[in-house]
Formats: sequence, C-alpha cells, structure tokens
Amino acid sequence: MASEASGRSGKPPRVVEAVQVSLGWKGGYQADYPCPKCKSPLASKDDTLLGTDTCPNCKAEFVFGPDVQTAYRVHKADVERKEQEKRLAAEQRKLVAQQRGQVSKAEQQRLEEEEREYVERSKAEKRQLDTERAERVGKKRRSLRGIEDLVTILTSLAVGVCMLLVAAGFIAFTANNVVAGTTFLASGVTGLISALLVSSLFSSLFAIHQLLTDISAKLDEDREKG
Repeated sequence: MASEASGRSGKPPRVVEAVQVSLGWKGGYQADYPCPKCKSPLASKDDTLLGTDTCPNCKAEFVFGPDVQTAYRVHKADVERKEQEKRLAAEQRKLVAQQRGQVSKAEQQRLEEEEREYVERSKAEKRQLDTERAERVGKKRRSLRGIEDLVTILTSLAVGVCMLLVAAGFIAFTANNVVAGTTFLASGVTGLISALLVSSLFSSLFAIHQLLTDISAKLDEDREKG
C-alpha cells in the first residue's frame, strides 16, 4: 500500500515510528499517536496498522514503521492462536462427549470448573482494563492540576496587588493627591477585573477538560463492553 500512496501523491508517505498501544479485553488492538505532519492526536485500529492511513485534519498520508507493524502482527497471531486453541479444546470436549454418549459426573464437574476459571479470567481481565482506564483518566486529570494550581496562585497574587493599588488610591485621595489617587484606583480596579475574568476563563477551560475526559472514559468503557 505504501507504493500506491507514493504513486498518488508523487512522494513517499510519512512514517509513524512509534505508537501507544491499548488492548481491549476482547482482543481489540488500538494504536494512539500524533500525526507525523500536523501532530494531531490520531488512533488506528487492527489491520489499518499494516497499510496506509490518512490524517483527517491535514490529509497527509502515512504508513506505520516496521516495529509498529511487527508488534501488531505478533499480537494478532497470538490472539488467533488463542482463539484456535479455544475452538480446538471445545471441539475436543464435544467429540469426547459424543463418543461416550454422555459426560460422566466427574467430567461434567471438570468442564464446569474450566468454565468458572474462564469466567474468572475474563472478569480479572475486565477489572484490569477498568483499572488501566481509571489510571489514564487520572493521568489526564493530573496533567492540568499543576497548571490549575499555578493559575490560582497567580490570580491570588494579582488580586492582592490590585487591592494594594486600590488602597494606595484611597490613601492618595486622602492626601489630596487626586492624580495619583485616580491612577492607582483605576489601575487597581482594572487589574482586579482582568484577574477575575482570566480566572473565570481558566476555570471554564478546566471544567470543559474535565467533562471531555469523563466523556472519553465513558466512550472507552462502552467500546470495550461492545
């Protein structure tokens, strides 16, 4: 596919050398990475990693490097092998049951135990994915916590400075220095309003980021359940 992309655009496509892999509990494979041209965050799934993809933002075509493709092929082969082993095991159990006419009580208990173990493994994998998802959400939330604290500190300092300017203005008025009083008071009030507006803007941005993070986590959970 890389050669086809080169023929269409007249130059070889860009190459994505590294991705962040996330695995669904049913074997789904997703790679997250920045666009090699415009750096927009992108995600590709399953066999898309073996061919050419296109950024929906800048329309740049790109392929995935050999390390990325090899890692996906290894994962795919492992998933297929496990599924094949499950099918063979199920077919073997069914054949044995047919040959015997009926499964003995001990055999039935063994099969039930295997089924319980399989269910427990599935639940454990699901819990692990839930934990990983919670960690990803927590990481996203912590990524802006430092900035939010810094904005709070700077806003508090700015408000303090503005209050000092307002106080200086009143002192100047008391001393009959109208020009200085007007300047200090206007600067203090203007700065105070600006600081409060900036603080409100950042609070809104943080709230939007929190909402988008929660929505993304919910979508990931629904996709894994599906």
